[in-house]
Amino acid sequence: MDASYSIRLAKDEDLDSIKKIEQEAFSDPWSDEAFANLTNSWSFVLIKDEEVIGYIFYYGVKEEKSILNFAVRSDFQGMGLGEFLLTETMQIMHNDGVKLLFLEVRVSNFKARNLYKKVGFQEIGIRKNYYRIPEEDAVVMVYNGYDL
Repeated sequence: MDASYSIRLAKDEDLDSIKKIEQEAFSDPWSDEAFANLTNSWSFVLIKDEEVIGYIFYYGVKEEKSILNFAVRSDFQGMGLGEFLLTETMQIMHNDGVKLLFLEVRVSNFKARNLYKKVGFQEIGIRKNYYRIPEEDAVVMVYNGYDL
């Protein structure tokens, strides 16, 4: 990956940029309240020239985390940056003792599902009517490749 891209922990001052990406990326974006207290030790941003161009939020307990939210700015998509952000933070999680990762993704989001499968996630179930606007089921995925 180009050395001009870096990943660091999210800071409170990143939230405006994160919210803009969120609004652009999702049909039912998170509310401002949903972002409260998300700048923690499991929240990361992707930086290019000191500008936030992507983010990923994890949540959970020591050995199990879930990916809560993950997006890359649209003008930086298709460059492998989502995969870079995902795999680098998965490694950080592993180094921190995580053994399992979970996530939910829209059934219709084939682009994201393919990315997750590419890095080793497996589809394990469906959550009926998980999403709204539009209402849609979620595919539940798990990554347990850390012990391979």
